[in-house]
Amino acid sequence: MSEVKPRFRLKPLHIVGIALLMLAGWLGFTSMGDSLTPYVNVTEAKASGRNVQVMGYPQNQGTVESGSFRFTMRDEMGQPIEVLYRQPKPGNFDQAISVVAIGAFDESQGIFVADDLLVKCPSKYQEDTQAAK
Repeated sequence: MSEVKPRFRLKPLHIVGIALLMLAGWLGFTSMGDSLTPYVNVTEAKASGRNVQVMGYPQNQGTVESGSFRFTMRDEMGQPIEVLYRQPKPGNFDQAISVVAIGAFDESQGIFVADDLLVKCPSKYQEDTQAAK
């Protein structure tokens, strides 16, 4: 007589464990996608309706009014956008060569409301082209 080998069977506890792992993986993946803020240009920022990052070049020194800082910048394609940063003006903004504004475009005000500003200044290690002349 031949022996019958027992088949591998999942116990109910194993099924529940696998289901919980799959649920945790799915929740982690979807929440990670929502937290990413992609780099976009001005046109895409105005159309996106969500938090994005816009890199641009300051066009003026901006104004400070009631604790908020407002300035205009242009993206790499030359499109201007007005930015409202509800924090004090960054101390190194006047030396900025570029700025990354992280936030969302507010259609009702027609302005990009930045939650955070990343200011890129010239490096002290770069050669000063004005002094070299």
